[in-house]
Amino acid sequence: MIELNVKAGHAHQQCDDAVVLPLLEERKLTESGKALQEATAKVLPNFLKKFDCMGKFGSSRTLYDVEGTDTQRVMLLGVGDEKKLSLHKLRVLASKAARKLDRSGARDVSLFLTELNVDGASLADKVQAIAEGVELGLYRFDKYQHKKDDQHRDLRLVSIMVPSKADLEQSEAALKRARAVSAGTNFARDLSNEPGNVCTPEFLGDQAAALTHAKLNVTVMDKAAIEAAGFDALLAVNQGSAKEPRFIILDYKGGKEGAAPVALVGKGLTFDAGGISIKPGAQMDEMKFDMCGSASVLGIFKAITAMNLPINVLGLIPSTENLLGSAAYKPGDILVGYKKDITIEIQNTDAEGRIILSDALAYAVDQKPAEIIDFATLTGACVVALGAHATGLLGTGEKLKQDLKVSGDHTYDRVWELPMHEEYQEQIKSDIADIRNIGGRDAGTITAACFLSRFVGDVPWAHLDIAGTAWNMKGNEISAKGGTGAGVRLIVDYLARKVS
Repeated sequence: MIELNVKAGHAHQQCDDAVVLPLLEERKLTESGKALQEATAKVLPNFLKKFDCMGKFGSSRTLYDVEGTDTQRVMLLGVGDEKKLSLHKLRVLASKAARKLDRSGARDVSLFLTELNVDGASLADKVQAIAEGVELGLYRFDKYQHKKDDQHRDLRLVSIMVPSKADLEQSEAALKRARAVSAGTNFARDLSNEPGNVCTPEFLGDQAAALTHAKLNVTVMDKAAIEAAGFDALLAVNQGSAKEPRFIILDYKGGKEGAAPVALVGKGLTFDAGGISIKPGAQMDEMKFDMCGSASVLGIFKAITAMNLPINVLGLIPSTENLLGSAAYKPGDILVGYKKDITIEIQNTDAEGRIILSDALAYAVDQKPAEIIDFATLTGACVVALGAHATGLLGTGEKLKQDLKVSGDHTYDRVWELPMHEEYQEQIKSDIADIRNIGGRDAGTITAACFLSRFVGDVPWAHLDIAGTAWNMKGNEISAKGGTGAGVRLIVDYLARKVS
């Protein structure tokens, strides 16, 4: 496991395996680079004159055994135009440097990236972004691979260099936040990447129960308890599976006694074959990721408990598989779930996520929360609309939605709002029940949210459709292939802002 710290010092005095220096466009060095060139008989300017190293964003060149330094490597990391830097670009730079140096066999590294100017960002913001970039960029899920490179030396220690010792206190606090957020995100990734034969509803319950904290109480309801509680919509979806369902309740009381909690609801479909309305075979293996909403909720709880965040948060996870057993629920069935005054006509058993969420949302309302946020890999339509770069945002809480947008922009765990005009509700009207579980081909993400809206009452509510962002089989600049942990950084930032 990699260790991160913060310290102050000069580049040419570091005894690490590598020192990473920013290189701006047009081969311009920052203060640390200028100091190092003075201490090394101007090796850097001579190198820059002879080699094609222009400072393009994300590019890098490494010099070995530079005379006048105590380090084995000096990496020049391209930053591009400093005026265009953002916290996310800083996160990406740290990820790129960490990945490359990890592959090179370097063990101890110093990053001189906090001296870069990022508009509107404090030193603490920059330290947190850099630390997150390292932690998230180095994540990999290889627990089931036996053939590994025994000769590879993993990166062991990354020091984030700050301007002076006077900056250490605030930087160490920022580093602690980054470690908590990254651990929560990577925990969500781990859960998402587990295969469906391992990550069952029971497994999710065990993972939740293992989140121990003095202010956290976890209840994992088995099938008998679910039946007694009246979560009949969840039970209906579970009918086709040999695996029992679970309903998971996480109650974190970090805030004032009696203060209404923020309720987080996560879809926990541990494998989704579509039920009777079976999915196509191509890429069905990826349906192990249909529980990413629950993974996000568990990752958030891992982060906020590590941070001892002073806020009350309620987590709810309905979990099951959606398979094709002889008892599976069918198109044409009419269900009554936890909310007894709404009947649901099933027109497509593959629209099951909204069914199990209806029980959890209705139960959440009964707990009298201040607001509700749900996370679900709910609709392919959201992938078509927004791709992999933004989570769909819908809901009824206007301030809640606006604040989520602020946190999304700050963390780059971004959201994009879709409308919920009253006319869309017409599409889920049923001829034989109160509502039906699909609204036709048009506006599929919106009509799914309209369905959910029937179960949240007057509580401010935001729905996050993470179908396009929860996993990425190509990987990206801060995430390996597979689960991304979408929503964790977003919501931890949102909750932290509420109590700051």
